[in-house]
This record gives sequence, C-alpha cells and structure tokens, in this order.
Amino acid sequence: MQRVTQILLVLALSVSPAAEAGAADWPSACPYEGDFKTLPAGIDEDSANRIWCWMKQEVNAPLDLPPPPVLVGPLPWNKYSVFVFPTPNAPDDVFSIEIGSDTLQYEDPLFVLWALGHELAHVLFTLRPFGFKKQAFYPSALPFTQHCDPEFGRITRGTADVIWNIFHSSQQRSRMLALERERYGRECAFLANAPHWVLPPRPDVSRDRK
Repeated sequence: MQRVTQILLVLALSVSPAAEAGAADWPSACPYEGDFKTLPAGIDEDSANRIWCWMKQEVNAPLDLPPPPVLVGPLPWNKYSVFVFPTPNAPDDVFSIEIGSDTLQYEDPLFVLWALGHELAHVLFTLRPFGFKKQAFYPSALPFTQHCDPEFGRITRGTADVIWNIFHSSQQRSRMLALERERYGRECAFLANAPHWVLPPRPDVSRDRK
C-alpha cells in the first residue's frame, strides 16, 4: 500500500499545472475567430484565450469579438502594462495592448497573464458603450473612470480566479487581488474627493498605465 501511495504521489507531482487544468483542451464557448492567434513569447496562449472568452461572456460581448494586438515595449518602471487607444488628441494611436518588456522578463508568468487580463477588461469596457464596435477615437477619460466601476473590479478580480483555476497558485492570486485593492482604492478615493473630474495633465493621456 505504501508503494502504491508513493507512485501516485510521484505521478501527481509530475503533472504540470496547465496540463492538470486541461488548458490545451478546455471546451471554449468562443469561436476560433475570437481567440488570440499569436502572443509574445512567454504568454500562455491557451490561458489568455480562456481569460478573453470568459470576459466576453461576463459582459455580453460578441463571442467572436477578436482581441486587440498585444505588443511588448519599454514602459516606466512602475507600469506593468498599458491599454493604448486613439483619442481626439492622439487619433493615430493604435488600438492595442502593450506589455512592459521588464514585466515579461522579470515578473511571474501568471502575473503577466493577469496584467494582460486587466488591459483586456479595459478593452471590453471601452468598446461596450459603442455596442462593441470599433470607433475612430474614444473619450480620453474612459479607462480612468472604469477603475471605479464595481463591475470592472469584479471582472479584474474574476480574472485572478480564472488564472487560479488553471494554475492553482494562491500566492500569485493574493498578489493580484492586493494590487487591485490598493490601486483602485487610491484612485477612487481621489475621484470621490475631487470637486469635479479633471484628468491629471499628461502627454500620453490615451494610455492607461498600471
């Protein structure tokens, strides 16, 4: 009996978290056209597709809505990722997500997934007022006000749960939720105490930086 127990333990330890969760063969409700086709190296495509599909169902977006391009580039040291979109002041900005090169190089891959998921939530909440149809440009303030939307918070917290369901990392889930509470609490307190909403002056107002 002891020998059988040891064998079972070895087999359990040899299964990777992604394989354990069936990341490669999960029954997606979304058609292939609405999934990521390519992602920067280091971001798990199956997990990203699962997050994107779950989000679309949660906000009643078209299931075949394709995700935006995901790019990698240098960002300020305290920013993990950004959502870029065209505004009246920056109409040439490309509707896309940018992951910081340092984020991809130094952060845990599960945290990178959550950062991507956060930006994907911004994508959906920016498109939703327009029936999920792309526009020539969008109001600059949209992503900043989204941070204080309880439903937006539910989606970003839920993203941490989706990642946990795949990889079962309680440590990373706790970090994601703590960062969300700290950042949104600070920003929403600012909005609540401001006499009126004025975006802080910034040259890159079209970028929602984390």
